[in-house]
Amino acid sequence: MKVVQLGVEFAPIAKVGGLGEVIQGLSRELTRQKVQVDVILPKYDFLDVRKLSKLKVEVPEFTCLGHTNAMWSATCEGCSLHLLESSSNYFRRGKIYGCEDDTTRFLYFSRACLEYLKLKNEPINILHLHDWHVAVCALLAKEIFSLPIKAILLTIHNGEHQGKSAPWDLDAIGLKGADFLHPDRLQDDDRAHPKTLNLLKGGIVYADWVNTVSPTYAKELLTTSIGGPLSKTFRKYKDKLSGLLNGIDQTIWDPSNDPNLPRPYAASSPLPEILSAKEAARAALRKRFSLSLTHRPWVGSITRLVPQKGPELIEQGLRQTLTLGGSFLLLGSSPLPKIQKHFDKLKEEFAGNPQTLLHFEYDEGLAHLLFAALDFLLVPSHFEPCGLTQLLAMRYGTLPIVRATGGLKDTVFDEGAPHPQNGFVFRDLDPTALTATLQRAVSLFQNDPEKCNKLLIRDMKQDHSWTHLSKNYLDLFRNL
Repeated sequence: MKVVQLGVEFAPIAKVGGLGEVIQGLSRELTRQKVQVDVILPKYDFLDVRKLSKLKVEVPEFTCLGHTNAMWSATCEGCSLHLLESSSNYFRRGKIYGCEDDTTRFLYFSRACLEYLKLKNEPINILHLHDWHVAVCALLAKEIFSLPIKAILLTIHNGEHQGKSAPWDLDAIGLKGADFLHPDRLQDDDRAHPKTLNLLKGGIVYADWVNTVSPTYAKELLTTSIGGPLSKTFRKYKDKLSGLLNGIDQTIWDPSNDPNLPRPYAASSPLPEILSAKEAARAALRKRFSLSLTHRPWVGSITRLVPQKGPELIEQGLRQTLTLGGSFLLLGSSPLPKIQKHFDKLKEEFAGNPQTLLHFEYDEGLAHLLFAALDFLLVPSHFEPCGLTQLLAMRYGTLPIVRATGGLKDTVFDEGAPHPQNGFVFRDLDPTALTATLQRAVSLFQNDPEKCNKLLIRDMKQDHSWTHLSKNYLDLFRNL
């Protein structure tokens, strides 16, 4: 079986969030299982070539829309990569996202990828598209290119980002944009923007199957509260929509072999050794950031501070944790000036408080240390397609406190759930519900440490690896 993955992120060389980790983790595991996997992404100017091996020019020159391109090949993380280099300046920006012409950049990348696949003319079992950035490839493959592809799969990692564009944006890649300004094609479902095209919608319409990253999120996209205007299209095509959970890289995220931790530990370690190792992680943080020496319950969040992640509830969690006598640690920042300014003021308010840490510069090593040191991880998302932090927390013996939405609902279970308890869950999107659940978690920590430790061990023994979860993708590929 040959699978071609198209996306704009790939960890660790081009990563902003979970998308890059998922494409890398899934591709690596499929490769281990003898599936032929090729990953195509832009050759950004910031790529660390030291992390690539066997880097060489594969196709020295081919044209697309008047630009000259070259395709490089390399291996990274055990995966076969193909890196598109273009004479345009689309990928010489020092970043993946945040340019005014992002839509133009990714439309060009999509068209150039198919030009390359046409040049290669090799049979493909599954063309796997990731998010709106390359969703137009489903349309291009069926309207312009005649390629030996058996099936096209679109995976939606976050339906909030849809690639809104103008008809002339499609004109620029060889399509007549006005022809697609129709409710059954790419016309945006938002009635306020009848002359806008929606690239993600186009992927949904033209792909042979649409997958998202958790079963609950697949259901939520059918509702207007989560799917928004696009829920109309999701409902129309619900018979080709499914949800498969993401996995995590249990090699990188492994407390038994993590160079960022002062002391290793594993699920198979005796409980005293696990607790001692987590205390050693706290001691390292106390020394580095002058935190309180007294071990109160440590609650924290490791997240981007954007509306999706519930920043107002994270602040509520901070204040409530301190009220309960605990310590709160936040690692994350916001691309939105208003939110970042608010949290900057919050940091000033708690400056010198040894029970708080608000750190706004992302540090991968610090994230590993926090996952080990925390007793509880707070994930109060408004919506969450899958979520990886709750899975990483459990891997490190940190109990998640989450809102019941998307993949959080599918992976974290409270008392009374059909699955054994492995965390704490609240449903309502308000401070009162969060406060009650946080109080319950802290009370268990203080009054029933034996039960708390049983949950810790249970969480560490869970298998959220791609080795386990890639089987679901293989089944889907075979069915398609």
